[in-house]
Order: sequence, then C-alpha cells, then structure tokens
Amino acid sequence: MNIKRKLAAILAGITAITAFSGCSMLGGQTTNALGSYDFTEMNLVQLDKPADGQDVAVIETNVGTITAVLYAEFAPNTVANFKKRAEEGFYDGKPFFALQKGIYAITGASNDEGTEGITDDGKYIENECSVNLWPFKGALLGYSTQQGYSDSRFFFTGALEITEENKKELRGYTNQETSAQVIPEELITAFEKRGSVPGFAGAYTVFGQVINGFDVLDKILWTDSDKSNMKPLEDLKIVKVTLDTYKDGKFAIEEPTSDKYLSAEEIAKIQNESNSTTSSVTETASAN
Repeated sequence: MNIKRKLAAILAGITAITAFSGCSMLGGQTTNALGSYDFTEMNLVQLDKPADGQDVAVIETNVGTITAVLYAEFAPNTVANFKKRAEEGFYDGKPFFALQKGIYAITGASNDEGTEGITDDGKYIENECSVNLWPFKGALLGYSTQQGYSDSRFFFTGALEITEENKKELRGYTNQETSAQVIPEELITAFEKRGSVPGFAGAYTVFGQVINGFDVLDKILWTDSDKSNMKPLEDLKIVKVTLDTYKDGKFAIEEPTSDKYLSAEEIAKIQNESNSTTSSVTETASAN
C-alpha cells in the first residue's frame, strides 16, 4: 500500500462508520488528498481566534442559530459558491436531507431528495483540501454525489470517540525513510479534545468552522433518522443564511460541547447492525 493510501486508510479506519454500506451517504470515498499534505507546514487555524474581517455565516435554522467562520484563503472556490448561494437566498428554507446521528447533517441541495446541487456554471467544484483544515466538530464540509467535488451542498461534522488505541495507531504512522512520526501530536490531541470524524479528512473540503451555536448543532446532529435513506425523522431546515465579517467582540466564541460524541461502543453497535444488514442483503441476492 502506498503512503497516500496507507495514511487515508488509518484515518478512515478510526471509526469506520464513515464507510458503512447502506448506512451512510458519505461512505466509499476513494479520492483523498492526504498524501499531498506536508505536516511540517500545518497550522490548525480552526483552533485560532478568527481574524478581523474574516467571512462569517450566520445560519438560522428552525431549532436555533449557528455562527461559522469561512476560510476563503484555503477554499476560495467553495467559499465563493457558498457565499453566492447565501446572497441569492438559495439556502432559505432548505431542509437537512440526510443525517447520521452524531456524525453529520447534510443540507443545501436544490431538491428535497438531496440528489442535486448548484454552482454558477453548473459544474462541480474540485475539492480544496488543506493540511490546515480538518473535520473537527462543527466543521463545514463541501458535498456532492461526485467523489472529489462539491456544489451548493454541505454538511456539519459531529464527533466520534478517539480511543487510546486510535491514538496509538495514528502515532504509529511513520516516515518510511526516517521512522519519524508523521501525524503531529498537536493534531492527534485536537482530534480527541475538540471532537472530530477523522475518516472525512482529505476526502471533503473543509471550508468553515462553527464558532457558536454548538448546542443548536447538537440538536440537529442528535436527531434520529430513517436508516433506509438517512432522512431526519424530525423537520430540520435552514431558515436563512446571513453573511457578515468577524470583528473582535462582535460574535461569541464557544468551545465545542465535548460531552456529545458517538462512543466506541455505539460505533461498534452500528457497525454490527450494518454488517448484519449487508449479510442479509447478500444472502437474499444469492438465494434469488
């Protein structure tokens, strides 16, 4: 296995919930940018205080308001498309069409089924992944049905328990020539303390980060969904997206609600349920 594939496999393997067949809208991603990352240049900007003048999105939903900063410096095309759609009022009234409890909630489609999204030219936006941006809890990630690309659709990221075994596995990924640890301890600590879904890393563009409204985010993320199509069982929708710019003292900065994450036991239970469903489908197909 080459370096790129190995690193991607390690991160995806931590909480393989992102690859559940039949249980996830986000599984099966083979396009990944992790192999191009220079970790010696990493700056975890999501952990820093936003800069004055940085783009801000105030996302009003029917269960409360979430405020997020946007990273045009690292994801210019993704942010530009998001801002254009917000200015047009495109997101107003858009439902969350897919949700994996505690892990992600997707919105921004041009139809209620979530199968279509829009851009100015009708073409998908190529992923703009960066070593500086990671799928921490409350990150905004671009989405489309085309691997390696996004459009108007995006999702909020939840959090999974990062176990000691997970951390050991991350530390064990080393440079083949120098034997040095590749993944910085700073990132491993952030995965654990801030909350994250590591399996999304490098597969989707991180273009924003929630700075307040984590309680509202939890209301959305911890809603039950229909296992057959991932549609939330409660009405969840965006009411309006308003664009602004950050100024010190203008917006509250909150820490993620670290007590809300999917535990290792819950992950194992979902995995077992998924494996059972897959086996049943396979046996039925074979019998026919």
